[in-house]
Amino acid sequence: MTPHFTFVPGWGSGPGFWKKMLTLFEDHAVSHVDLGFTGSLGHKPESYDFLKPSIYVTHSLGTMWALKKHSPNIRALITINGFHCFRHFICERTLRAMKERLKRNPVTRMVEFWEKCGISPANSGLNPERLQEGLEWLISWNAGRELSSLSCPVLVLAGGADPILPLPLMRWEWNGYNFHVQKNGGHALPWTDAPWCAGKIREFVDGLRLEA
Repeated sequence: MTPHFTFVPGWGSGPGFWKKMLTLFEDHAVSHVDLGFTGSLGHKPESYDFLKPSIYVTHSLGTMWALKKHSPNIRALITINGFHCFRHFICERTLRAMKERLKRNPVTRMVEFWEKCGISPANSGLNPERLQEGLEWLISWNAGRELSSLSCPVLVLAGGADPILPLPLMRWEWNGYNFHVQKNGGHALPWTDAPWCAGKIREFVDGLRLEA
């Protein structure tokens, strides 16, 4: 049976974030969640009931979103530069300050963020309100309970040089889980190290026994 994949991007990104990896998954069925950060939202992500149970491949905030919103649909979780509680990495005061800076000049702040992550997507069509909402998720959400309730396999891919999620904290965040590190990788592994991510995902998926 060929597994189905659902890709969920992180804060500030859209489905296009995955384009470098998608060529490596051409032989699989895939779906995308668009959280609406880089354009008008066609329909609220909370209404994505059509997404059937699948293997979720998530990045950064997308991991927490998937756990919060779609835990019953997760047959296996692959988290890349992800977390289940962002307050374990950055304090609320810093995030509140980020919200204010973003409000004053969203394009400049987002370009700075993308450059810090090592990616260069188009910055047209930003949705400032949705970006602010996403920052509020980062401040207020904790998906630890949803993560602990999962009964499916979990794969964690981390960057050894991630400027957002320091490796020691990532090891603590995902203690006890299947954890792999790209030694020189930053915060955008699906963008900067797509072949490495795809290889680790294929190894992981090949070892799964998924029921139809």
